[in-house]
Amino acid sequence: MDSNIYTMIETEPKGRIFSFKSIGLKSYGIPGLIFMIFIIMSCKNPNSPFYNKVLNDFDTTSYFIAVDIKSPFYKGRTIIENNNLYQYLHKTKGFDKGKYIYFLKRTLRHHRALKITDKDIVVWKFIKVTELESVMHIADRGRDNFVANYFNGTVLNSVITDVEQNAVINQLFYWGIPAKIDKLTGELIIG
Repeated sequence: MDSNIYTMIETEPKGRIFSFKSIGLKSYGIPGLIFMIFIIMSCKNPNSPFYNKVLNDFDTTSYFIAVDIKSPFYKGRTIIENNNLYQYLHKTKGFDKGKYIYFLKRTLRHHRALKITDKDIVVWKFIKVTELESVMHIADRGRDNFVANYFNGTVLNSVITDVEQNAVINQLFYWGIPAKIDKLTGELIIG
């Protein structure tokens, strides 16, 4: 088996093929190969349709966004309705909807935290997420079992505490399942 990977063809300024360059696996080894795979994978984002759906919902009861925040007294995971997060970033940073979506996609893809004040947590309705062992245990059974356990079709089927509901929303966001509060019923729905 040939241990060389042909990576590019160099051309002269006139467009004529000049020579092949190759990278030998022996010269860079496995770490080099892993780095190249990481670069290729980081260029693709399988969650783009999910992010497009949740970040373009500016309704009064919009989809929840799970985002890390840093404030003087709290550092960790929160959930917030998309419209509230947009209004916060519009007021504090002057973002229009296009800039907001671009900023949030980058923030979420790279797992960055938003820096906010403790007052903003309350004013803009950021909800702190507590990881619960019971929710994590059900999540370990897989996505389909998790949804079947908590939802009757698309509606939350069991009476659970607000803390548990927040942990469920956080897990759903991690899996790329959009969740929001239904306008008519006030129930948590997915899809």
